Amino acid sequence: MGNYLFFLYSTTAEVFALFDLFLILLTYLIYTRRNIWVSFVFGLSLAHHHVILFFVPTLLYWVRKIRPVPLILGLLPYFYIPIAASGNAIINWDRAVNFKNFIRLLTREDYGTFVSSGFYGSQLSDRILQVKTYVTFTYLDFQLVGILLSIIGCIWIWRKDKRFALGLFFALFFLGPFFFFYASFPLVNRFTLGTYERFLLPSYIFLSIFIGCGVAGIFDFTRKSIATLLIIVLFFYPLLSNGTTLWRFWGLRVDRTAENLALDILNSTPYGAILLLQRDTPLFTSQYARYALGKRKDIKLLHTARLSSPDYPSILAKNYPDVLSTGKTMREFIESNAKNFPIVSNARLTVPDGYFWVPLGLVFTLTKEVDLPSFDDLIKTNETVWNTYHDPKAGLLSRYSHLMLSDVLNVYMGARIELGKLLVRAGKLAEAKHQFELAINISGDTELSDSYMYLGLTELFLDDCQKSLEHFSKAKETSFTPQPNITLYESEAYRACGEQVRAGELFSQFEKEQQERETPLN
Repeated sequence: MGNYLFFLYSTTAEVFALFDLFLILLTYLIYTRRNIWVSFVFGLSLAHHHVILFFVPTLLYWVRKIRPVPLILGLLPYFYIPIAASGNAIINWDRAVNFKNFIRLLTREDYGTFVSSGFYGSQLSDRILQVKTYVTFTYLDFQLVGILLSIIGCIWIWRKDKRFALGLFFALFFLGPFFFFYASFPLVNRFTLGTYERFLLPSYIFLSIFIGCGVAGIFDFTRKSIATLLIIVLFFYPLLSNGTTLWRFWGLRVDRTAENLALDILNSTPYGAILLLQRDTPLFTSQYARYALGKRKDIKLLHTARLSSPDYPSILAKNYPDVLSTGKTMREFIESNAKNFPIVSNARLTVPDGYFWVPLGLVFTLTKEVDLPSFDDLIKTNETVWNTYHDPKAGLLSRYSHLMLSDVLNVYMGARIELGKLLVRAGKLAEAKHQFELAINISGDTELSDSYMYLGLTELFLDDCQKSLEHFSKAKETSFTPQPNITLYESEAYRACGEQVRAGELFSQFEKEQQERETPLN
């Protein structure tokens, strides 16, 4: 229980806790030689999560033959998918009522993080980094005590049952280093690290078995009195670890950080509007608040990215028959519905001529050119809206930056930045500067570099070249990827400070960085 990751996913409504249960149950059934039940539970686990396929080498080594009838019985939950998909649920991924859509859903063709050989991680160096990250996480989660106990456990169980021990080694390897080498997740910010860490749990199950065997091994390898003393000493380590974990999760039962984000988004939306959302954190939290909790039933919350899916028009027709899903582009969709509904989005989508996106807190409202507010009114309206929002750092995030939950901070930061950028273009530099400073104080990670960069530009426009250079330096420090534009801005800041030589050097560096980013034609 002292392990942070086990505690987190024992309190989170996710698939991974049940997946771990399947792994434990399969291992127990194999050890007790109940092969019929092994086949059935393996079928159930296949109907639960695709990562179980990485357990197949271990399963075949231990069992050698899977019984087909129990396996098929275990796969029966798949038959419920077309039944559920034929209903009117607004969240109905791929609407798997036919064979084509069923296969799309089954193979996760258009959703999910685990897509091997995707745009990220195709290089060998990226895949090696995955293994290094796995080793780092394992050490941080189990510390030296856990690693030493697992080594003792390996030796102990090898002496007891070599065949079973080898199967455990296979499971640890294929669900651990091999899986991450193959999957090659993006590792660029807290959210992606949070996505990565939850896939550590399957291999941690088997590492924990080795640790438990290590405790047994201490009794076997040493005198009883010494073993008892060691166990007493080791007993206090998990107590300390458990205390740290409990401190990080204190108040979890009443924490509403993610739900509050959703409520802030929904409450920023005009009555009866079409709300177009994208990005996991704002989308899924808002879907939960709107469709599970029943908040703001007047809002038609749509998944922006799925508007282009072939199955989505039929889902819209059943739930919102007055929403027109005709048109092949986002622009056409917006144009056909703007006459009948207010339209709100959390991204600047392509709009018809004569329309503009106007920032309103966490969202943008579609506004006709003739109805555009003055910038003074825009600032006042946004101040009023922001004053109604919850503080995202008031709950669990006040004590610890939980990797997945902390992405909530980036949503608030991004909205502040968008308002600030608009104010810069309007010449409201003091007000824009304030927005960028507020964004930085939120303390997210993915938007932090941009916050510093735009703050530096604002200071440059305010003729404070020294402060702008400080902010550009921070922008570089906090950027996840090289940004040549920051080098260009630094060049302009040095030029404004009268340091022409340094400005010229940085401009040459900018040109070189730009050339390196260009794609060769041959």
